[in-house]
Amino acid sequence: MSYVRRLLFFGYPLLEIVTFFAFVTWFGWAWALLISFIGIPVGWVVFRNAGRSALASAKANATPSRSATFRMLAGVLLMIPGFWTDVAAAIILIPHVQGRLAAPFTNLNTSTGGMNWRVRTWRNEADIVQGVVIHENDDPLNNRSIERED
Repeated sequence: MSYVRRLLFFGYPLLEIVTFFAFVTWFGWAWALLISFIGIPVGWVVFRNAGRSALASAKANATPSRSATFRMLAGVLLMIPGFWTDVAAAIILIPHVQGRLAAPFTNLNTSTGGMNWRVRTWRNEADIVQGVVIHENDDPLNNRSIERED
């Protein structure tokens, strides 16, 4: 296991535990538990509403909005108990941050025309060209390799 993986695997839970006990020290057990577990239903509501808006846009044959995607991610982070996941979810819900996080993925073509350009149905016979397919690897002296029975 590499150093970074060990740090993430052991360091993140340790950070959450230390933060939780620091919060308990400053504000008390009741507030710490309330803040820790109130994120679960709040995250569920955020996730559900984002899923509904994405489903509505899918039914309208539109691409789901970027904000719906980030709201789903924020909902999942809110459902995970912990202070730092709640902070990350709150940061992700800021629209300017969403734009910065989505910037590396803006050049990906996700439109319906861009993804399905290979899938095409021929509606009339004019698009079909009769002929023999000759592949680059075929030997022109061998007649069996030109006319295939595939």
